[in-house]
Amino acid sequence: MAPPPAAHKSQRRRDRLLSLLGGLALLAPLGGCTLGREWPNVVYVAIGANKDQLITAELKEQFQDQLVKVGARFRQIHPDTHFQFGIYPEDEMVEVMRRRSRSGLAPDLLLVNGDTALRLRQAGLVDPFPIRKDQLAIFNEEEVRRLRSPDGQLAGLPLLVQTQLSCFNRQRLSEPPATLQELLNASANGHPMGLSLDVYYLFWIVGSTGALPAMDQAVLGHSLNPADRQALTGWLAWMQNASNQQRVTFFPDQPTAEAEFKAGRLDWIPCRSTVLPQLRRVMGSALGVAPLPDGEGHLASPINRLRVLALGRSSSAAGRRRALAFSLYNVNPLTQRTLTLGSQTVLPANRFVTVPVQSSQVLAAMVAAANQGLQANSLVTLVHTNDPRLPRVQTLLTELVFGESSPEGASTELIKILQARP
Repeated sequence: MAPPPAAHKSQRRRDRLLSLLGGLALLAPLGGCTLGREWPNVVYVAIGANKDQLITAELKEQFQDQLVKVGARFRQIHPDTHFQFGIYPEDEMVEVMRRRSRSGLAPDLLLVNGDTALRLRQAGLVDPFPIRKDQLAIFNEEEVRRLRSPDGQLAGLPLLVQTQLSCFNRQRLSEPPATLQELLNASANGHPMGLSLDVYYLFWIVGSTGALPAMDQAVLGHSLNPADRQALTGWLAWMQNASNQQRVTFFPDQPTAEAEFKAGRLDWIPCRSTVLPQLRRVMGSALGVAPLPDGEGHLASPINRLRVLALGRSSSAAGRRRALAFSLYNVNPLTQRTLTLGSQTVLPANRFVTVPVQSSQVLAAMVAAANQGLQANSLVTLVHTNDPRLPRVQTLLTELVFGESSPEGASTELIKILQARP
């Protein structure tokens, strides 16, 4: 017998209420109403924003959109799971999570950079990620090594790779510079080029000038032979020479360089893959993307960010199970491919996922950048973004490009800084 009309209306009201609650669970910020803790099927996710990503309504909307899409697919397998998220500055994540842990509001999952996951692990704010050997085999071995804490445990699960690229204005520069010499030639031909003095945005030139092995040796505390010293001097000499060019400008930080590029006052800059949507909204089809310039016989060495999922320590048993299930779901080939194609700003951490480079120049450039960056994995493992030596290196490079020191003198000082234990 069919239920009475009143029952239909009551059921529709319950359905609408459940739908509304599900939407609120997904949209509410992590720092919001703590009543959500009483819901049995909520996964709390804390997302780290890099210092070149301003936490704006636009960025929140972007993360929300991505989480909505992934969450909807995940719920096809695990119904009734909802997500809350909050965005925090990456360099403040340790202190923020320490405060949230003290107040019992630590997240179930954290989406952060690999070195941030290591800092959180060292501070006792995340648990090691449990994973079988056969599951670990889907990732690049060198990238996994970047995520090992001193005790050998995994600080987080590799999820995505954010690459460093060349961005150029197609309407002004028909072909991007493929080598360092072509970059200088383009500037001599009237094209304004921009570089950031942010250390992590300059390390790509270390590879292009052939100085990466010498840099690794110095960071390891080893003595350098004359050839190694000459290689480091060559890197520094190239930067000082570039700064002397009329149309090459070094900016204090990456956001300033990007603003000048969007305003049309620069024809070329290094850029992160994650900034491409913002640039494209301003520049449209004029935006071109390519790998960073190599050197003569040497590949560029971009520092490609590894984004990982780390496990918060305050989860209930059910919350931990959902967090693990969601993490492993996100590294399966289908999800990894969907994340890559859907955003075209990241690459899959799963090395068995084929990226369709033939169909997209952007994806082709990102894959090339990822391959360039593989050689820098050892350096990234040794020098994290919070390494206390980096501010000193930053000051040294600033003095160099402004002509306050010579490449030879700066090379000697750089070796001293890098050989000092952090």
